[in-house]
Amino acid sequence: MKLDAATTPAPPGSFVHEEWPYEPKFRRVNGWRMHYIDEGAGDPVVLLHGNPAWGFLYRKFVKPLTAAGRRVIVPDMIGFGLSE
Repeated sequence: MKLDAATTPAPPGSFVHEEWPYEPKFRRVNGWRMHYIDEGAGDPVVLLHGNPAWGFLYRKFVKPLTAAGRRVIVPDMIGFGLSE
């Protein structure tokens, strides 16, 4: 899997929801735009969704984990959520 180091800007009209106040981030993975959030600092926790879900599934996990001193990374797999 090729992961480009450069991020791409959020597309116009990105998802906005009161329960998802996180800054959208994007990377190119094998030519596709992959969405993720990266919140907090400390030891990382990666929350991976299944099929047919997306990262919004973990919206209630992010704040408690970051408050506990963790870095939380939630990607949307290609084809799901805000990823291409």
